[in-house]
Amino acid sequence: MAESAGALEQALDTWPDWCMGLNGRPSVIAPVPGGRTNLSYQLHAPGLPYELLLRLNNPQGESLGIRREHEQRILDTVAAADITPGADYWSPDYRFTVFRHIGARTWSARDLENPHQRRRLQQMLARVHQLEPETPVRCYQDYLNHYWQQLDVAGMVGPVLARAWEEFWPRLVAFDHSGWRPVLTHHDLIPENILETDERLYLIDWEYAAVGHPDIDRWCLDPSLVLDPFVHELAQWTNELWERVVALNSRRAEQ
Repeated sequence: MAESAGALEQALDTWPDWCMGLNGRPSVIAPVPGGRTNLSYQLHAPGLPYELLLRLNNPQGESLGIRREHEQRILDTVAAADITPGADYWSPDYRFTVFRHIGARTWSARDLENPHQRRRLQQMLARVHQLEPETPVRCYQDYLNHYWQQLDVAGMVGPVLARAWEEFWPRLVAFDHSGWRPVLTHHDLIPENILETDERLYLIDWEYAAVGHPDIDRWCLDPSLVLDPFVHELAQWTNELWERVVALNSRRAEQ
């Protein structure tokens, strides 16, 4: 907690570098709840007619498969298409990011179960899948192997999990080479990343996004929409390994 408080104060001290028309140091209104990767804070912004959101980026982002330079390019692309607000400032070392705060309602699981809401979200996803950021196509075997190697080195792989991985791996390699058409994919389409104002929807938190398989977003929305049966297994492995890496990072932070 003290470490994050120090990081927040250091970030706020750089406010003159943000070049946003501020006439004083921003102050914290409140932490923004939700989110398991980063810490975010709603800010009062002297001199601006709106509030800001400062996101302290997880220092273990690379271990979680996050490439901030790719996120920045994707966010610029999505913001230009008016699907999400863009970032107003990225710190040079990607330690933190500043956005305009959106006064909006966060979706719940009930929204995803609502046919009308799901149609609205599917229409937005169709727009997302047409965008072409200048980022690499995701190789899912490399992405999951990055998680696996961390767990293996840390001694967090038991014999049952190792056998399951050995059986899964050839199918994952075959999937990557099966000729599917890559599109921009959010990869983290949970209700907490969907905001609704009186006028519209926004999709936020693009740090896990990549040019990848569109069925991943369909799986998050409704597994029955998935066209490639392997995606069910891929999504389950991704979530399982991610959880284990998060636990590994937490254990290291406590040592």
